[in-house]
Amino acid sequence: MPLVIIDCLTLASGRVNEDRAGAAHNFVWVIDGATDVVARPLTGATTDADWFAQHLDAALAALSASPPADLSQLPDLTAAQLAAEFASAARRAPIDKTEHPSASAIVVRACGIGIDYVSAGDCTLIAEGSAGFVRVGVDDTSAGDPQLATALAALHAKHGGLEAEAARSRIWPSIKAGRAAMNEPGGYGVFSITPTPRHFVRAGQIAMAAGGHVLLASDGLMRLVDVFGLYTAPGLLMAARKDGLAPLMRVLRTAECDDARGHQFPRAKVHDDATGLLLHWLP
Repeated sequence: MPLVIIDCLTLASGRVNEDRAGAAHNFVWVIDGATDVVARPLTGATTDADWFAQHLDAALAALSASPPADLSQLPDLTAAQLAAEFASAARRAPIDKTEHPSASAIVVRACGIGIDYVSAGDCTLIAEGSAGFVRVGVDDTSAGDPQLATALAALHAKHGGLEAEAARSRIWPSIKAGRAAMNEPGGYGVFSITPTPRHFVRAGQIAMAAGGHVLLASDGLMRLVDVFGLYTAPGLLMAARKDGLAPLMRVLRTAECDDARGHQFPRAKVHDDATGLLLHWLP
């Protein structure tokens, strides 16, 4: 396989890590489970996000043995499988889409000239392509959830600087209501138990530079770029290539702790699960 994993690290932000990183056959992937908005998980897992991330991880591993030629089919294939598994595992049926488990994910496989990819949600791929650095994922206007940051900043300004949990509790109804737009034509796309509308699925091919590197990252790790502004996307890849992922995780947690109230860099969670998977492409 011309894609070689040279580093992989996932770091929980609390009692359970809802991220996953995996590899099987010529597939590699990163998954970021979406935080539950149900009061009690519908499955028997610690959280439905953890359940979904685990089952999506297993589904991708199974599909990698006999994958579709067109990777853009993966969200539909996994939705059909996971919907059946969720129906069997859930204590009750979800009331509406706000209770559907889901995850962002990005999947890569090696091809003759480089890599094929498919993604839905806000996980990110950064690659040393033959024509320069390439970033795949949410666009710059959406990365780091600027709408949420703006709403939180307004709350802090109005109430004289709330504690992080107080601000989160005030914004939570809006976050929960927004979940109803999951995999709806005018909403947003993720891997879930319902098919992802095709216009939300990003799929394509990247011609790789000889000996180039690829970084797959959950949005927790991408905070270093999209929230704290400590790196550019190419700079993050080069830092991972030079020193590995562990130093980047330390920088991330330090930045989060230095702004523990979320006033300078407003965000829904002070700390977030963070995952990185670093690959080397050998033609």
